[in-house]
Amino acid sequence: MNIVNKVTLKWLIMNKTRTIVTIIGVILSAAMITAVTTLISSAQNYAIKFTIAEEGDWHAVAYDVSSKGIEAISKRDDIKDAAVVKNSGYALLKGSINEYKPYLYIMELDDKAFKTLPVHLTEGRLPENEKEILISDHISGNGGVQYKIGDTLTLDVGDRVMGDGIVLGQKNTYAVSEDGEVLEKLVVKETRTFTVVGVCKRLSYRLENYFAPGYTILTKLNPQELTDDDDLDIYFKAKNPRKIYDIADSLQDIGENGLDYNSELLRFMGVSNIDNFNTVLLRLGAILIVLIMVGSIALIYNSFSISVSERKKQFGLLSCAGATSRQIKHSVFFEALAIAVIGIPLGVMSGILGIGVTLYFVGDLFASMITTNIPVSLRLSVSPLSIVVAALVALITILISAYIPARRAARVSAMDAIRQTTEIKLTGKQVKTSRLTRKIFKIEGDLGMKNMKRNRRRYRSTVISLFISVVLFVSVSAFSMYLRDSVMNVYENQKYDLLYSIDSKSLKDSTISAFNDILSLDSVKEGALVRYTYCDVKVQKEQVQGAWYEEKVSQGHISEGQDALVHVDLYSVDHDTFTDYVRELGLEESLFENPASPAGILVDKQHFFDQNMQKYRNTSIFDEHKPETLSLSVGYGDSDGKGNRRRTDIAIAAVADKAPFGIQDYAYKDTVLIIIDTGAEKSLFADIEPEWNGYMCFSSDKPFKAEEDMKKILSDAGLSSTDIYNVAEMLQDNRNLITILSVFSYGFIILISLITIANVFNTISTNVNLRRREFAMLKSVGMTDRSFRRMMNFECIFYGLKALIYGLPVSIFLTYLIYQSVNEGVDMAFYLPTQGILISIACVFLVVFSSMIYSMRKIGRENILDALKNENL
Repeated sequence: MNIVNKVTLKWLIMNKTRTIVTIIGVILSAAMITAVTTLISSAQNYAIKFTIAEEGDWHAVAYDVSSKGIEAISKRDDIKDAAVVKNSGYALLKGSINEYKPYLYIMELDDKAFKTLPVHLTEGRLPENEKEILISDHISGNGGVQYKIGDTLTLDVGDRVMGDGIVLGQKNTYAVSEDGEVLEKLVVKETRTFTVVGVCKRLSYRLENYFAPGYTILTKLNPQELTDDDDLDIYFKAKNPRKIYDIADSLQDIGENGLDYNSELLRFMGVSNIDNFNTVLLRLGAILIVLIMVGSIALIYNSFSISVSERKKQFGLLSCAGATSRQIKHSVFFEALAIAVIGIPLGVMSGILGIGVTLYFVGDLFASMITTNIPVSLRLSVSPLSIVVAALVALITILISAYIPARRAARVSAMDAIRQTTEIKLTGKQVKTSRLTRKIFKIEGDLGMKNMKRNRRRYRSTVISLFISVVLFVSVSAFSMYLRDSVMNVYENQKYDLLYSIDSKSLKDSTISAFNDILSLDSVKEGALVRYTYCDVKVQKEQVQGAWYEEKVSQGHISEGQDALVHVDLYSVDHDTFTDYVRELGLEESLFENPASPAGILVDKQHFFDQNMQKYRNTSIFDEHKPETLSLSVGYGDSDGKGNRRRTDIAIAAVADKAPFGIQDYAYKDTVLIIIDTGAEKSLFADIEPEWNGYMCFSSDKPFKAEEDMKKILSDAGLSSTDIYNVAEMLQDNRNLITILSVFSYGFIILISLITIANVFNTISTNVNLRRREFAMLKSVGMTDRSFRRMMNFECIFYGLKALIYGLPVSIFLTYLIYQSVNEGVDMAFYLPTQGILISIACVFLVVFSSMIYSMRKIGRENILDALKNENL
C-alpha cells in the first residue's frame, strides 16, 4: 500500500463520525438494492410455484387434437414436454344433491399429465391403470355423495346431447329450461367399472369451472387404445418459454377447438403477449431503480464532496511532497473503495436479512392466497445473480458518487489547496443582503444570510440534499400509492363475504324468513337481499359524453344524430339496505316514497378491460347534466310493442358514485346501474313482470363459520344449501395481494426515508463542524447564545423553504410521470399524494432542526481558543 493510501485510511479513522455516516449510507443503499433484487427473485420464484400448483406446469394447451396431431406436437424440437388428456365422457352421479351438477366427468391422463396438471392427493394414491380412478373431494363436499378408497363404481359412460344433436362439454352448463325441464340427455356409449384408489382436491377452475355440470374423476390413459375419434387435449411446454406464442401460432390449425395459454405462469416467467402490461412493468421498474440510485448517489456524493473539501490542505501538502494529480484522484477512489469494502457486504447481508424477516412476517398472507391448502410456501430465494447485480449496482453508485469530487481534487493546484483560496471566492456585492432581511430577522438573520452567500458550495449542498429528500419521499409515496391503487382498481374486491343465489321469480316467505334468520346470526355483520333485471334505455346525443357517443358512431352501432342505446342493470334491494344507502348518501327518504312516481338512484361508472386499448378503463356515459327521468325498456322482443317488451318511466332522484352494500360500485362497458327500493317494484312494473335474478349476500368476520350456520338455516327452511358461494375465500388472494403490496410499499418508503435522513444529517452536521472557527469568532466578539440560536433557526427555516420551493414542483412532475406509467395499463384519475407531501414538509424542518441541534450541542462544549485555531473554513 502506497503512502497516499495510508494517509487516506488514517484520515478515515480520524474522522469517525463522517466515515460511519457514509458507511451507513452505503449499507442502506446496498441493502435497498439487494432487497429489491432479492424480493424480485423470491416473489418470482413463489409466484411460479404458486401458479404451477394452481394451474399446472404447462405453457399452452391445444384442444380436441387427433392422435396424429399429438404425435406431431410431441416430436417437435422446440417442445420440452407434452402431456395428453382424453375426455372420456359423462356418467350420472346417483344421489347428487346439486341439481345443476348431476354428472361425473371422466378424464384419462397419461404419466406426464399427472405431473403436469394440478392434481393434489389428500389420501390414497394415483391410478396405475385404466380400471382405477382418483375422485375429487368436491363430490362429497358439494354433491353430497360419499365414496371411499376401495369402492367399486360401475358407470354408464356417454355424451351429453341436446335435442338438436349438439354435443355438450364441461364448459356448457347443465341445460334446464326456466320451467325446470331438462333439455339434454345422456347418450350412453359404454359401461366401465372402476376401483377408487385415491382422493384429490378439486381441480382448478380452468379444468372444472364453477358452472361445470360434472364432477371430475381421473384415471390412467392407455396410449395403445387411442383412436382418431377420441377427444384429446395436449398440454405442452416450450424449451424456450419466450417462443411459446410463435410455437402456438404455428399450431393454430392442429386443434379443432383452438389453443389456450397458461397466461399467469408465462407472465410470472417474464413472458407476456400484452404489450401494455410489459410497458407498465418496465416504466415502473425504471422509475424505482432511478429513485434508489438518485437517493444513494446524493448521500454518498455529498459525503465524498465534504471529505474532499476537508482534505484540500492535505492534498496540497501531498502535492508539494511529489504526489501527482492522478495519485490525488486515486486517493479519493481508494477512499470510496475502502468504504465500499465495508459497506457493500454489510448492506447485501442487511438487505437479505431485511427481506427474510419481512417475508417471514408476511409469509402467512402469501400462504393464505392458496385457498385449496396446496403445500406451496413462500421462501427467501437468494439467487447468485440477484446478489451480483445488487453488489455491482451499489459499487457503480459509489464510484459515480466519488467521480466528481475526485476530479475536483485533482485539478486544484498545491498552493491553492494549502491556502484554501478556492473554498471562498466572493465580492462585497455577492454577500450583500437586503434591508428587509435585517429589518425582519434582525442582525442574526442578516449574518445567517451572509454566511449562506459566503459559503455557496456548502449552502447549495445542504439545499440539494433537502431537495432530493423531498423529491424522493414524495415520489416514492406516489409510486406506492399508484401501485397499490392500480392493483385495487384491477382486482375485484366485493363488499360481502358470502353469497347465496335464490329463485327470485317471486320472493317466497321462506326465503325472506331465512334471510332475516341469517342476518341475526352473531357471525354475520351485514346483509342484503338483492334482485336484478336487465333493461335498455335510449338517450339523446346531448345527454351523453361526446367521446362515448363518437366511439359508438365510429364502431357502427349508431349513425350520427341517432339516439344511443344504453344498457341498464336495475337492482332492487331490501328496504333496510336501501334506507341505509339513502342515508349514507345524505338524501331525503321522502324522495322515494311516492308510489305514483317511482324513483331510483343512478350509478354512472363503468370499469372494464378494453381489448382495443389493452388497458383497464374507468368511464362514464352521461355528461354533467344527468337525466331526471329515464324510459326503461323491459322484457323480451323489440321496444315497439312486439313480444312482451314494454316501457316504464323511472325518476332519477340522485346520482351517486357508489352502490349500496351487496352491489358493485360499477357496471361493465355501455352499462349503468339504477338502484331502487324493493317496495317500488309494483308501481314501476304494473304492466309487466321482468325476468328477475337474485341473491342474498352477507359480510362476516368469520365467513367459514357463517357458511356452516347458513347451511343449517337454509336446510331448516326447505331451501337448497348447495348454492352458497364463499366469496371471501375466492377473493382472499386479491385482498392479501393488496395487503402485501402495502407492506412492501411502506417498507420501501421507510428505507428511502432512512437514506434521505442520513443524507441530510451528514451534510448539515459536517457543514456545521466546518464552521467551528466562524462560530467561535462570533462568540468571541459578544454574540449571545440567544442570538446564536436565532441565527441558526433562520438558516434552518431558509434551508427548508428553499428545498420545498424547488422540491415540491419537481415531486409533482415525477408524480405525474408515475401516473402516466400506470395509466398505460389502468385508466385512473391523476391525484397527488397529499399525505406524503404534508409529511415531507414536516420532516424537512424536523430533520434540519434535529441535525442542527445535534451538531451545535457537539461543538458547544468546545473551547473557543481551540476552535479559532481550526483552519477549516
